[in-house]
Amino acid sequence: MISWLNLLSGLGMVTVGVGAMVYWYYKKRISPVYFILGGILWAIAIAIKVVMDVTVSAALAQQAMIIFAPLAASVLLGLYYGLRTGILESGISYLTVRFTKLSKSGFDEAVALGIGFGGTEAALLGLLSLINTAALLMMPELVATLPASTLEQFALIMVPVPIIERLFTLFCHVFATVLLVYAARFHALIWLAVSILYKTLLDGVLPISSYLLAGMGTYAKYGIIELFVIVMGIIGLAGLLWIRKKWLTRAPEGNRTIE
Repeated sequence: MISWLNLLSGLGMVTVGVGAMVYWYYKKRISPVYFILGGILWAIAIAIKVVMDVTVSAALAQQAMIIFAPLAASVLLGLYYGLRTGILESGISYLTVRFTKLSKSGFDEAVALGIGFGGTEAALLGLLSLINTAALLMMPELVATLPASTLEQFALIMVPVPIIERLFTLFCHVFATVLLVYAARFHALIWLAVSILYKTLLDGVLPISSYLLAGMGTYAKYGIIELFVIVMGIIGLAGLLWIRKKWLTRAPEGNRTIE
């Protein structure tokens, strides 16, 4: 049964996205322009993904399931969706940074760009969740049309799950963004490759896990997937601490705002 408490999921996701921007702004006094630019980079990548989804992605997925065994098809689709995310999100962002003044960003500005990227995603997904949940609450007759697997996602035990996912995914976005800005600023393409591979792994695991975990219950399946996201987020946080030291070693003025 859907209750008003389910709105907390959407509110929490919005809080993660907006709260991260507010926190970093007041902590570092970063220009809001960096958050806006990060959001724009996210929107560009998502727009291209949407175009691919309505043109080639569905056909590729269908052909893969026909030609290959289910496990092989899942792995190939994981590589496709993972590389698509890595190349579009990190690759396009790198080109934008490399050929603009963003290539002179300090570490704090690079973090702000990543927060704008991941925070925009979290906030908009939260708003979408709020709208969908509110619509179901105001039109309960729609609930009867939902499959059982979807209704399980509205169990109260699931309320914090998307909030936790968005928080740790935000850490992932920030780390990947800082890597690509570092690559652009210091002309070290190896770190762009790491950024792309990191996001490839983050997104590419989903199709594979969907196949491998198909026989599990909803809660167990979500638990394993969320654990993976948490681990990736922790890696991202640890990576941020490491790349900050590396950054400031090469550029002691690395936190200085672009003038």
